[in-house]
Amino acid sequence: MESSNPLDTLKILTGTQAIDAYKALSDNNRRQILHALRARRMSTLELVEFLSEKDPKKEVKPQTVRYHIKELEKCGLVTQDGYEPAGTNGDSHIMQKLWRATAENVFITTGAMDGLPDRNGYDLDKTLDIVSTMRQLGLSFTDEKEVQEITENFAKRDKLHMRGIEFAKENLRDVCEIDPKLYVVFRRILGLVRLSEKDYKDYWKLSRNITDALREAYKRGEGKNPRVY
Repeated sequence: MESSNPLDTLKILTGTQAIDAYKALSDNNRRQILHALRARRMSTLELVEFLSEKDPKKEVKPQTVRYHIKELEKCGLVTQDGYEPAGTNGDSHIMQKLWRATAENVFITTGAMDGLPDRNGYDLDKTLDIVSTMRQLGLSFTDEKEVQEITENFAKRDKLHMRGIEFAKENLRDVCEIDPKLYVVFRRILGLVRLSEKDYKDYWKLSRNITDALREAYKRGEGKNPRVY
């Protein structure tokens, strides 16, 4: 049975949760587990089999996988999503937990990266340190609360837009043939057009709050940036 709780499109992590996520994703097994749980719900034993197939020479123990899941759950990257009967045929009376990823994309937002492990060349895949990038662009934030408010508004706005995009897909299904580039453009536009009146107003209110906050942070910034009037 598929999950009744679809993945969020975007999850933004801040503060200690962001630092925990960064550390968690420094382990290759955890990154592979996260990739697997983006695709579908899986039990601990299924994840053991999955990792064993990835590296047949390496012994993968259930307790090790449980530890990895615990670390991913602690920082909000995975969550428990129901139960299913254990056993090969699913005919056991013993129930086992099912796990899934919480989002398709994870954004780590924190400037407190001191003491974290080096990346060692690996790609975090769909993970971005938003605040560091913004600071490189010259934006200056007053405190962590301001950063959290901006990123939460990003997440709220994204959820509203994705709600509209689901409606937009209904319109586009009726189009017999359309250029892929036009499909993307019209899906984005219809994703806003098809929103309810309340969601539409909330979307633009959030957009204004985000851009106003970033504009002020940009004006406070120093460095090579032009003056903003």
